[in-house]
Parts: sequence; C-alpha cells; structure tokens
Amino acid sequence: MNNKLKFTVRSLLAGAALAVASSGASAAGAVTVSNTWLGGDNVLSANETISTSAMSLADTAGGRAGWTGNSALNFSAWGHAVRWLSFQVAAANQTVYITDSVTSGNRDLAFTVWASNGAFDGGTGSGDVSNSSTDPHSTNVVGQLGDAGTNWMHGLNGNALATLAYVNMGGAYGSGVTDWGETIGSGVNQVDNSGLYFSALSGSTGLGFAQLIFQNLAPGWYTVAAGGANNALTGVAGQQLAVSTVPVPAAVYLLGSALAGMGIIGRRRERQAA
Repeated sequence: MNNKLKFTVRSLLAGAALAVASSGASAAGAVTVSNTWLGGDNVLSANETISTSAMSLADTAGGRAGWTGNSALNFSAWGHAVRWLSFQVAAANQTVYITDSVTSGNRDLAFTVWASNGAFDGGTGSGDVSNSSTDPHSTNVVGQLGDAGTNWMHGLNGNALATLAYVNMGGAYGSGVTDWGETIGSGVNQVDNSGLYFSALSGSTGLGFAQLIFQNLAPGWYTVAAGGANNALTGVAGQQLAVSTVPVPAAVYLLGSALAGMGIIGRRRERQAA
C-alpha cells in the first residue's frame, strides 16, 4: 500500500471517529475549531462548494493582525485570535480552491492549510506554547510541523499531520524579528513538498481576497487558520471562507468575466446585423 493510499485510508477512518471535533476543540488548552460552515456542511464532495457564514474581524490587534503583522507579538500568529476550521475532502482527483474574501470593511487576509488526522482536535496547551499556560497564544503558522512554535498541534499534542501551504496579503518578515524564528513570506507559499497530499499548488491575492488552489488534493481532513495580516487596517471587518471543487473566482474575476461576456455578445450581434 503506497503512502498516499495509507494516508487516505487513515484519514477517512479517523475522520469518521473525530468528525465531532469540527464543532469545537476537544482538549484542554486547545484552540477553538469553529463550526461556522453554512448548513453545518464541512464535507467537500465532488463538484461542490462549501462556505462559512460571515466571520467578524474585530477592530483589535487580534482582528487586524491575528495571523501576522503585529509587532507586539513579533509578527507571529495569535493562535487564539485566528479562525480555525476543519473540512473533509471526500472525492479523489479534485482541484480544490480555498478562497478567503473580505465581506465588509478593509483587511489584509492570510490563511494556512494543514493536513490533519481527522477533523483537527485543536491541539493542546503542551509543547512549545509561549505567553500562556492555557492556549497556544503565540503560534508559528508558516513553519512545517516540528519547527519551533508548532509542537502544540501535532504528535502527542494534537492530530495535525503536515503544514501544506499559506497565502498572505500582508507583509513579509525575516526570521530575525519573529517569535519562533520563522520566515513569513507574502503571497502564495508552498511548505510541504512530499507529494503525499497534492500534486501542484497555485493561488493569488487581490483586492479583498486571498486564494490557494491545490491540484489533486488527497481525500482526507484539512485545517485552515485564517485571520488578519496588517495591524494598520483599523475598523471592524468581515471575512468569508469558501472551499470548492468548482472554480470560484473572486468577485473581481466574476465582474471581468461578465464584462468580457457582454463584449463577446455585443460583437456577435454586430456581425449578425452586418
């Protein structure tokens, strides 16, 4: 049995037993895993889109810069401030689009995606947790599991399996200024290169949206941590996360497609009239 098949079988079996964890953390000291999926649907089937209800990004350091961007935390993530969500990919050979969009206000968004052994259990207060004895306050959301700042969420402390990738609308920060010595890149960043979980990665950022696109994302459970990435953007804002096996471009792309379509229709009418 090859590694990808082993992962698929293990994830599906564990997912059945741990699906309840998607509605909240199960371990003391863990982060809270949100159950904000519309209709309670966090299982992504073939040719389907699931999305969250609108999630508030408060006008506080956590809301503006929970994922990165807060110099008071040396630009590392606030584990308790970002939104943690789990979803399951139920069908193989899918291109999976994960898009975080601003629904109101003004925010630079960022999110990280992990593979997990079943719905993410929230990790524990153990491991290399700093600034708090009860939850992972300062968190490394860009490093591979095993790097400093990640040990609270895998192995004996949690059921995360691998950090896959992240996308960041905010700034980049070198290892000399961050809490855990992590290097935080801007734009699309691939972390896992094992080939066990996906075959290729792409994505983009734009006005009010950040997106990752995974080719052939393996069936199993995945976890997203999403939040703000710029402490300078004040005011309450909102975000909505969508996960799809059907292309769901940001509104700007939809508008562009609509305008292009109108142009094509117009040219066809001109030819017919001629």
